[in-house]
Amino acid sequence: MPKAILAHPRLAVNAAEVAVDAALAGLGVTRVLSYQVSDEIHSGALRVVLEAYEPDPLPVSFVHPERELLPLKVRAFLDFAVPRMRTRLAAL
Repeated sequence: MPKAILAHPRLAVNAAEVAVDAALAGLGVTRVLSYQVSDEIHSGALRVVLEAYEPDPLPVSFVHPERELLPLKVRAFLDFAVPRMRTRLAAL
């Protein structure tokens, strides 16, 4: 495992989208989740650096209370989101 490096950021944001925009503008590097920059990586606008420091991937789950009948809104969301998330994560 590579040695840890303590970073002193000059820009701190609380939204991944802002961090990605800053990286695209050439303001430095950012650490975001792979799906948040997959389009930018695939287009070549951004590239992965410090790959040796990337954590192992985490599973993604949709969690909801177990009920005999799911509310239609929850069922509709799951039917919409699950296949899209599988496709998106498979492309990473």
